Amino acid sequence: MTLLSLFMMSAVANEESPSSPQPNNVIAIEQGLVSGIAYSGVNAFLGIPYAQAPIAELRWRAPQDPEPWSGLRQANAFGDACAQFGNFYTSNDAASFDRPYGSEDCLHLNVWAPKQSTMPRPVIVFIHGGSGIHGATLLPLYNGQRLAKELNAVFVSINYRLGFFGNLSLSALQTGDPADDSGNFALLDQIKALAWVQKNISNFGGDASNVTVMGHSAGCTSIWSLMRSPLASGKFHKSICLSGLPQESSKEELAETNDKLLTNLLLADGIIAAKDDLQNYLDTTSAEELKRYLYSKSAVEISSASQGTGGIGIAVDGHVITVGKSGPLVNAVPSLIGTTQNEAPLLLLKKFSRKNYGAIWEMIHTDKPLQQTDFFNGRSDLWKFKVSAWVTNRMLLSMVQDAVPLLTQQSVPVYQYTFNWQKTPEPWRALFGAYHGIDVPFIFGNFGLGTQNFTHFSWGASEEVERESIHTELSKAFQGFIESADPNKYTANAEWPLWNATKQVKIIQ
Repeated sequence: MTLLSLFMMSAVANEESPSSPQPNNVIAIEQGLVSGIAYSGVNAFLGIPYAQAPIAELRWRAPQDPEPWSGLRQANAFGDACAQFGNFYTSNDAASFDRPYGSEDCLHLNVWAPKQSTMPRPVIVFIHGGSGIHGATLLPLYNGQRLAKELNAVFVSINYRLGFFGNLSLSALQTGDPADDSGNFALLDQIKALAWVQKNISNFGGDASNVTVMGHSAGCTSIWSLMRSPLASGKFHKSICLSGLPQESSKEELAETNDKLLTNLLLADGIIAAKDDLQNYLDTTSAEELKRYLYSKSAVEISSASQGTGGIGIAVDGHVITVGKSGPLVNAVPSLIGTTQNEAPLLLLKKFSRKNYGAIWEMIHTDKPLQQTDFFNGRSDLWKFKVSAWVTNRMLLSMVQDAVPLLTQQSVPVYQYTFNWQKTPEPWRALFGAYHGIDVPFIFGNFGLGTQNFTHFSWGASEEVERESIHTELSKAFQGFIESADPNKYTANAEWPLWNATKQVKIIQ
């Protein structure tokens, strides 16, 4: 357990101290006995492995069943974040930014369960965002304690492999096993976690026949992929998909990204002298030699070499994902789809500001008055940012709308909302508006007040009543949806229009 894990464990939402151990803190699961932390109304079980550590010969392999243990396992601290280059979408510790961070031994999940009753509860499995290259369940923003209590649900959050640890398809790594050879290890991790839920969640009071997958950003993109995978069939029954859309990369695009990783590794080791030397290296190196070379690289070396390679691709491999992004979906389920009014600006900030995550973190927490130009190297970069943000935002929102018929054509109910809360102070409001991810703290009820976190710039004390009111509105809608596929179950009037019938979107502001 790292010191950072201990710190994150202590930073749970609402700052509620655990009570003394209680009998229902000990749960029997398939692997053995686990002991959690008792809070008022909720028990938390943190850092439970749902698969073996994907290290050594299990790197770039499908996840394997977790090893059982004897005795009682203490599930009272988050597991490590998965290996990545750190930023504030992963931790609230600035010392972890802009450098290799996390561990390959990271396939853990966390469970928050209301105190036991005779009635099984709905289950939510949360998949964090971060473009498939960042993120971790230990981020205090994602603490599930409050949601579990208020929604009367068992809440599960999962880590999954990131970057090239989670998506790498090279002929030199192939074994003949279709799962191993798929390259879609991140999605296989998520499917493995869902299988763990099916086997074990009833012991926490959860209903394995009523599982809702909820994901933000890359987590939502993962949900679209889960709906395209026969391996995920029957493992979830509804979805809450926030600010993400179906994605697919061609074999050529994947090969180009993989070549960038290889080039960076070989240049760092002095094996090649220039980028143009890669092809000659590949032509003169056997598959077995390349495989040994890649497996000899540390997590730090791979994380460092991944910088500047672009996004991680999702491919139709014919085994894990069998359907292209245009469908038809293998696992169409009732869905609640959310977007923010201004998805693009925050996503583009780092590109146009040319600042690293540490510098942006300082701006988020400064007491100094800021101007829009403080974020950029000049007015030219500011206006390029604004134009690109406007164009990209329209494109992203349009792509989400284009994806909705994949669900409605298969006669599953779909509800949508647009989050348009515009109360952040200037100059943040003018630059980012209702930015990508601003709805997440409203959903979880974790605003991080009094702590350092990447939403710190967003909140003023005067909006506390309004924030809590919006959180309550979303909680009631989400509770109704996970229970009955209808967000109107706990509202006096049918305030959430069924998109299938009306083509209307709920506006939250």
